[in-house]
Amino acid sequence: MPFKIHLIIVSIIILIVTLIWGLTQNATQPVVAAEPKGIIRKISVTHASYALNCRNVAINNAAVPQNAFSSASASIKEDNVLQAVSKLCNGKTECDVSADSAEFGEDPAPDCTPKALEIEYRCFSYDRPWIVKTSGGSVKLLCAKPKETITP
Repeated sequence: MPFKIHLIIVSIIILIVTLIWGLTQNATQPVVAAEPKGIIRKISVTHASYALNCRNVAINNAAVPQNAFSSASASIKEDNVLQAVSKLCNGKTECDVSADSAEFGEDPAPDCTPKALEIEYRCFSYDRPWIVKTSGGSVKLLCAKPKETITP
């Protein structure tokens, strides 16, 4: 047989094998369901702490007794404002939280300024956590629509 005929036969065999392989690979891969239209992403606060930066602050002011601050700083716990921030933001698509002790109740460290507010939240249970921080003003929690970029 001439070389051209061999080349055509080999090309056809390669084409058939490639098609069969492609069809079998598509059939064995899992089907990823598309996100339902109209789904609303909602905020779920997982951690919220206020004034944690005041735990180990040394006070050099002689007018403030050394033991007055140490007792207050010992009582500053992680997630000390989780309940208040969750009440403000959970279930919403966006939320503004002010770093103000009046919004959270009792000030955990009245002698320490500025106090840092740190909030971690998700838009879905399998979403990566978003972390926002501020030591003054407010922070915005935002769950964007699909294919939108969010930059908290």
